[in-house]
Amino acid sequence: MISKATRRKLEITWNYQCAVCSKTDYLEMHHIIPKAEGGTDDYDNLILLCAECHAAIHKRAYNKERYKHNTSIEYEKAIPILDDYFANRIGAKETKERLNLSQKTHLSESSVVRKYKREHNIDKFYNNVDLVNSKRRVRNV
Repeated sequence: MISKATRRKLEITWNYQCAVCSKTDYLEMHHIIPKAEGGTDDYDNLILLCAECHAAIHKRAYNKERYKHNTSIEYEKAIPILDDYFANRIGAKETKERLNLSQKTHLSESSVVRKYKREHNIDKFYNNVDLVNSKRRVRNV
């Protein structure tokens, strides 16, 4: 299993773009040496590809409609929600609810959040609503 740290390092290395076509949506990890042939999940054995290029490398048909179902909400509808989140008007819990994401999902794993962060040049972000709530929980324990 590819760790989040390895994925993040790979995304930064490839500037959040497909290594083949430079697309920025639906990015996936591709093993250069397949795991079935002894390849590992190490950074040196991975490359970042969009779903279309990844399908082509594996000689699979690419179904564009499949990826529309994996997003929680259309990007245009997510923008006002993410505006509220990044302006510290709502916390992660409410953001996930409004984006139709599971509470177990990290916001950074959502394609709409990643796209929003790229388009708004957001690198590091700490949500004050979440910080206040976490301090409140610690005091109440």
